[in-house]
Amino acid sequence: MKSLRKQGIIIFVMLAMVLTACGGSDTAEETTETTAAPVVESLDSPAVTTAKGVNTDGVSVTDEPCPETLGGVPTGANPASGCIYLGMLNDYTGPYAAAGPALEAAQRAFWLAQNMQGGIGGGQYSVAIVEGFDTGYNPAKHLEGFNAQKDKVAAFAMSLGTVQTQFILEDMDKANLIAAPMSWYSGWSYKSADKGLVVEFGATYCSDGMNAVDWGLDNLPVPIKNIGIIGYAGDYGYDYAAGVKEAARARGLTVAWEYIPSITEFDIAAAVGQMATSPVDAVYMATTPTQTSQISGGAAQLGIIPMTFMASPAYSEAFIAEGSPIRDLFLSGAFYSMAWVEPFEADTPGHAAMRATWSQFSDSASPYIVAGWSSQYHLRGVLEAGFKGGDLTPAGIRRAAANVTVESDGMMGPRELGQNRADIEGTVNKPDASVASGTSSLAVKYAGPTAKAYDWEQGPCS
Repeated sequence: MKSLRKQGIIIFVMLAMVLTACGGSDTAEETTETTAAPVVESLDSPAVTTAKGVNTDGVSVTDEPCPETLGGVPTGANPASGCIYLGMLNDYTGPYAAAGPALEAAQRAFWLAQNMQGGIGGGQYSVAIVEGFDTGYNPAKHLEGFNAQKDKVAAFAMSLGTVQTQFILEDMDKANLIAAPMSWYSGWSYKSADKGLVVEFGATYCSDGMNAVDWGLDNLPVPIKNIGIIGYAGDYGYDYAAGVKEAARARGLTVAWEYIPSITEFDIAAAVGQMATSPVDAVYMATTPTQTSQISGGAAQLGIIPMTFMASPAYSEAFIAEGSPIRDLFLSGAFYSMAWVEPFEADTPGHAAMRATWSQFSDSASPYIVAGWSSQYHLRGVLEAGFKGGDLTPAGIRRAAANVTVESDGMMGPRELGQNRADIEGTVNKPDASVASGTSSLAVKYAGPTAKAYDWEQGPCS
């Protein structure tokens, strides 16, 4: 993993050199310039008025400029601006080690681009992400990383994992520190579950489960009557499964079986055996990419290829890369994935800005790049609201997140934070080897009848 991080550092150095040489110009095919939509606040928001001065703690937000580099990675910071420091709780050695560096690189690229376009507060502050902490996807290590960074940052650019973020929630509460999650647990939409500390973005696992069932029933020419669910215990697997089961109930399907053990007890052979001994028309997976590929590949060797609907974290474009032993399987037309936002190639201003920045130093179009980049938009909106309200202390930023409308240059719809409701519109994708991302969309901003009829005011699905 060190080699990957060193490679990322080299890439960012190259990017900084390119952008410096171009003077931040629009020489790329797609312009990097984005115009932030006005933040819309309610009267309860601290960002209702523009303050004459900004209150900071002098540590997590400073009058001094951000370093030119942090951990060897250029920040793109304005040397005449102050600095807002963000924390980073990532996974470099655990089950999402393959995704962690790409997620982080895209987040750093987002803020590098934002800094070169003015940062926060019309150029008053640049933003810098501190060196990431490897949690290994372990709750105890997650807490260790939080404690190591909590007194140095104004918020967290990423807290990877639902259970991991829940594990530090009380500590986040005490420190008044918000975080952009890297998970789509339905609880992030409710103050009863997240204390208003998690700056959610996109459709939830639960609504994705509902939409996967509804879209498959209404759009595929194959009968789906009996289904199975595979995931690992925790609010990723539980949340997706809850959505699937709610749609199954509403649409008259039979859930033949569920395989949802803890991640430490998850057994590939047991999952494949379940599919072999109790065949179903469709399987719904909330797994890691490694688990998805091994389960689907193992079942296919036994001649078992049901329709398969994957939660977003379960799919990887590596499945259909040249030379992949499961390439033909995943291109067979039996596999579909759900996501909160369209793939890398989509036609929105946010996607265009992402491509224009990213293409200057990498040809990767991974879904993890889209995830990392899109995760920062709502955090940007909160920081702008905190600045406008004149309080960029952690407590002030937390108040700004409690009731403010944020946007994402069209990548997602406008989102009013703190409203105790879940976003239900997602994207239905299929593996596609003809595009760089390995994914193309079949339905955009889709919400099926189950999600539309569901009473979301009752709180988290799991």
